Amino acid sequence: MRELLERINNSEADEFLVESNEGLLIPDAIFIRHAGSLLKVRYSDILWLKGDGNYTTLVSKTGVYSVRNILKDFETALPSKEFLRIHKSYIVRIEEIEAINVKEVKVQKDLVPVGRTYYANLINGIQKLSSGND
Repeated sequence: MRELLERINNSEADEFLVESNEGLLIPDAIFIRHAGSLLKVRYSDILWLKGDGNYTTLVSKTGVYSVRNILKDFETALPSKEFLRIHKSYIVRIEEIEAINVKEVKVQKDLVPVGRTYYANLINGIQKLSSGND
């Protein structure tokens, strides 16, 4: 815990902080830095995330935010039962997936790419019916 407090005091590079859900006052959301404040983003509002170097774009039902954290930070922080990495640069909220093909998933109006190495994990994790010609 002391190490975490030192990181908070010594570094502005961390844009959000997450511990285990035990003891958190708000266990169903993360806070991100936006416009000089900490903005609460509920897990249920997140649609997908895209990593780009040291930054991650978070797309939610209410807006699009650029956060100075790598995608791996979000992958670690977000609940794995609700979110899935589907590409080296993308994480989606599983419940928001509307359609899947070999190259992409549809999340609301957006098409999010699926990496070859992540596709099998995605397909094996869903219930599907086959028409025999797929």
